[in-house]
Amino acid sequence: MSADTRASQVIQASWNRCETQYGLDSTRSLPPLRLSEGEIRHGRDLIAESMARSSTVVHQLRELARDTNYCMLFADPDGVVVKTFSDTEDARSLTARGLGTGTVFREADAGTNGIGTSIIERRTVTVNGEEHYNPTFKPFICVSAPLIDPDGKALGALDLSGLRVGRHSEAAFLHQLLDDAALWVQSALFRHRYKNNFIVGLSQSPGIDHSMFRALVALDDGGRVCGLSESALSLLGGGNRTSFLHRPVDEVLGVTLGALESGSGRVQRVDPGKTKAGYVYPFPYESAGRPAARPARRIEKAPDRPRPVQVLTLDQLTGRDERMRKNVQLARRIADRNIPVLLQGETGSGKEVFARALHLESPRRDGPFVAVNCAAIPDSLLDSELFGYEAGTFTGGLKAGKIGKVAASNHGTLFLDEIGDMRLDLQTRLLRVLSEREVTPLGGIEPVPVDLKLICATHRDLQRMVETGEFREDLYYRINGAKIVLPPLRERGDLADLIHQIAREESDPGQPVELASEALDCLLDNPWPGNIRQLRNVLSLAVLTRDGPRIELDDLPDEIRIGAGGKRGVSADFYPPPERMVSGLKQSLGETERERIHRALQDSKWQVTEAARRLGVSRATIHRKMKDYDIVRPDRR
Repeated sequence: MSADTRASQVIQASWNRCETQYGLDSTRSLPPLRLSEGEIRHGRDLIAESMARSSTVVHQLRELARDTNYCMLFADPDGVVVKTFSDTEDARSLTARGLGTGTVFREADAGTNGIGTSIIERRTVTVNGEEHYNPTFKPFICVSAPLIDPDGKALGALDLSGLRVGRHSEAAFLHQLLDDAALWVQSALFRHRYKNNFIVGLSQSPGIDHSMFRALVALDDGGRVCGLSESALSLLGGGNRTSFLHRPVDEVLGVTLGALESGSGRVQRVDPGKTKAGYVYPFPYESAGRPAARPARRIEKAPDRPRPVQVLTLDQLTGRDERMRKNVQLARRIADRNIPVLLQGETGSGKEVFARALHLESPRRDGPFVAVNCAAIPDSLLDSELFGYEAGTFTGGLKAGKIGKVAASNHGTLFLDEIGDMRLDLQTRLLRVLSEREVTPLGGIEPVPVDLKLICATHRDLQRMVETGEFREDLYYRINGAKIVLPPLRERGDLADLIHQIAREESDPGQPVELASEALDCLLDNPWPGNIRQLRNVLSLAVLTRDGPRIELDDLPDEIRIGAGGKRGVSADFYPPPERMVSGLKQSLGETERERIHRALQDSKWQVTEAARRLGVSRATIHRKMKDYDIVRPDRR
């Protein structure tokens, strides 16, 4: 079946729905429905991550739209336009005629159109001129591609719209461009979701460049499928995504995990009886142990926009803040000594960035820097992640065993982030490693010597945790050789400098984006509970979605504009006040731990972050206790 035939069938199917299901009249011009700014905020939040994760393709499409007088639109899953880029006078005139933010393109309301129909069909759709069901839209061409998240849920649609065209070649070009762009976005979201997993790409051709893979499959440590992209699902025969999850890779692709790992970076044949794809490409692992999958990319109009690399020197971290200056002075004094360092500070205050800078300043700079987030790894996996395991230790484990993060950091630096969330039994094993300078993998007999510098970090008050029995006292004194407390962003004396610096880093090379004075004042007045990480995310999105040459106040997210003025507030994640700790989990009187957690969750309407704040513990602790005590939200039973 030709592409033209398939396109015609899609349009015909949509017209049939308009007539038989929606009861629309193809002869009656209906003005487009419009929603207010307040009504589209939720939809904009849904699509924001897609825009941020795919900044390269957004920039390229925006340039193309500007050069050709098209509008670029992002719509939410209901077909409501939540963001419009109209960078020319002609494009802005189109937004005034119904192609602007807030317009509802749901097929049931607007008839056959690019956005609404592509969301229903879950494929790229071109609707040109007379193909629109509603006469109001017949002057336009709308080319739209649905955006699908890694779990197969619709996130919305990406669209290019302009005046209708008579040349089939132009419509076909736009159709292919949007199709590629949407797959690029979906690949970026997939790779981010499974950035800590082994990723393989599927293809029907052996000669494909590895940067072109869109059909992606993620595997866990045991070689079982834990995720697959929409394109991969199609090559595997379609059907229910869950039917492939948790199955061994050799059952799904006909190739073993060992063969994939040994052939990393090379295209391999797979069992043609298992999949429509005859070839698989195991993306090579980076030095940190993460898959170095690169985005599928067929849009070559502009080179990739370089992202800021979070590897800074101590000089770059100093700034003009007095507390940071003293922190850097202390770091330099101990950089060449084997003294363990404890970094404390609120979430997002730059603890890992500081740890990397300290590593670069040390004699171990040429050795590995191995980072482990103790709160992000499930308890059941943290043991093997830290200490590794021998071959044959686990059913379904890697046949050759696995080297742990401790051994991998030999002759380098081991960075244990959120160490306050580590289980007590793992604290005991870590203490033994630090005392004896050797590690024994799970299932192993012979210990392996290790020579490493230890840097730990936490947003919690470890001294209070020692008092309540949640953290080993002997381990606390072992890791607390030198304590460095990073100030929260709201207390930095060089906040304005940081804002301008990050805005420059997030801008295109050679084209730094400035901030309007109102926007800068708003950023300066914000309490920044998420600190530098939150500031970078806000500026990254504002640089990407701004409508003019500067970041204006209206380009900032609603929560930032609303939250400004509360700069004196303190993050509940860091150093809970004594009265809250006294009433915390270990100090509860007259109630069991389970009852206190359950009551806190009920009182906070099952918002885990709020429950954790009330109890003075971390979110990870709440999640762990909910699992231990079998506490389940009422709507998930």
